Amino acid sequence: MQFILHEPPPHLADSVKAIWCARGTREEFATPEPIVPDGCVEIIFNLADPFRNGEVQPLALLAGEMTGPVVPVPTGAVDLIGVRFRPGRAGAALRTPIWELQDQLIDASSVMHRADRLIDDLRDLRNGARLDHLCSELAHRVRARQSRSPEAVDHAIEMIQAQGGNIGIDRLARTIGITRRHLERRFRDEVGLSAKQLARIARVQSVLRLIHAQPLLSGAEIAAHCGYSDQPHMIRECKASAGQTPPRLTTAARSLAGLMRGAA
Repeated sequence: MQFILHEPPPHLADSVKAIWCARGTREEFATPEPIVPDGCVEIIFNLADPFRNGEVQPLALLAGEMTGPVVPVPTGAVDLIGVRFRPGRAGAALRTPIWELQDQLIDASSVMHRADRLIDDLRDLRNGARLDHLCSELAHRVRARQSRSPEAVDHAIEMIQAQGGNIGIDRLARTIGITRRHLERRFRDEVGLSAKQLARIARVQSVLRLIHAQPLLSGAEIAAHCGYSDQPHMIRECKASAGQTPPRLTTAARSLAGLMRGAA
C-alpha cells in the first residue's frame, strides 16, 4: 500500500488544498471504513479498476461537499490521484453552481470538460510525470473567483476551522460584519454548504484529531473539549456525519478511509 500527500504548486495553492496518490492491491484497500466529510470538494482520477459505493463509481469521480459518510470498496487494483479543493474554491475550477454538488458522487466529466480524456493521458505517463501534467491541466481551469468580497467567506471559514467548529453562526456573522442571512447566502454560493453544516463537520473532525492525539481521554472529556453539550450529543453528530461512533473511526488507520483522515 502506498499513499503520498503532495502540496499543490504555488499557482494552485489558493484553490487546491492537497493532491494525493494511492496505489496498491485490492486486499490492501479492502477494509470497508467510511470516509468522513471534511467540507472539501474532491476529484478522484482512477487509473486502475473501479470502486463501488453501492454501485460502480465512475473512473473520473467528483465527490461534492459530503454531509454523510462514503464507504468505497475496490474491485481490483488501486491507482488513484485525488485533487482536494479548499472549501469555497472548487466552483472556480468546475464552472458549476457549487450548491448543486452537495452530497453528490458523479462523473467528473459532467462538470469538468475532458475529465475522462485526462484519465487516459495520466495512464500513459510515468508516475513522476503524472503530477506535473495534472497540475498543468488544472492551471488552465482554475480562475479567480468573481465575487464582491471573497475575503468575508474566507475569514468565516478560517474562524470555523480555527475554533474546531465550536462557534455560533450569529457570532460568526457579527465578527465578519455581515448579517446571518447574507452569510448563509454567500456560503451557499461559494462553499456549497451552510455555515452551520461546515461547523458541524469541523467539530466532528476535531473529535477525531483529539482521539488520535490523546487516546486516553474519556468520551465525556472529548465531548466537553470539543464544545458538545454532552457525550450523547457528540455521538449523535459523529454517527450522522461519519456513520460510526468516534472510537470505531480510529480502528483501521491503514485503510483508504484512515489514510484520508490522516491527510485531512
